[in-house]
Amino acid sequence: MKPQNAHTTRESWLRAATDEIRPYFEKLGYRLPDKIRFAIAFTSTGKRGRIPIECWYPESSADQHFEIIIRADISEPLDALNRLVPVLVHTLLPSSVRYGKEYKAIAVRIGLEGPMRHATATPILKERLQAIANNLGPFPHAMLNFGSVSNAEKKQPARMLKAECSKTCGYTIRLSEKWARAGLPVCPVNAKHGALKCNLPNDGDEITDAENEESELIV
Repeated sequence: MKPQNAHTTRESWLRAATDEIRPYFEKLGYRLPDKIRFAIAFTSTGKRGRIPIECWYPESSADQHFEIIIRADISEPLDALNRLVPVLVHTLLPSSVRYGKEYKAIAVRIGLEGPMRHATATPILKERLQAIANNLGPFPHAMLNFGSVSNAEKKQPARMLKAECSKTCGYTIRLSEKWARAGLPVCPVNAKHGALKCNLPNDGDEITDAENEESELIV
């Protein structure tokens, strides 16, 4: 029977998990810093990014804390801990150290394997992490589904129309439909070429790529 969960927040659970991991690191000669905060949120690349977890160093924090952010679509306790441990290794090293030999030396000793940028726990370390998860009780977090459709009205994109010289100089510009209807400029390469040409859509018609080749979408 799992213990009753004493953690009402995700941050509290992750902080307690790190405290459970500390003795293991210290036994191997590595002391984790005391000032670490945790958050379940979007990482800096947003919901379309592929970074599942990131570490901000104390120099980025107003009160000199490490800030560890786990992406909100990660909800399985063992998965969260398996991603947390490689980041904890970073807290032992200067921010200038990425995934070189200094990082690898600690990571392998801790029990991580695979390419260091995507290091995961060995089976033995996974057993240790699973025991910690079981001891802490349920992870008070539910997966945030990034693929859900928002009910908010989407902003309509504005397409830029292509206007070009009808002669052989090749001059091309892009402008909004508003200004294209107001009046197309004369070719600046040679005024004798006359006004630029542009395929204007009929009122109410949607501009398609066939009608306006190479149109750019400006959001």
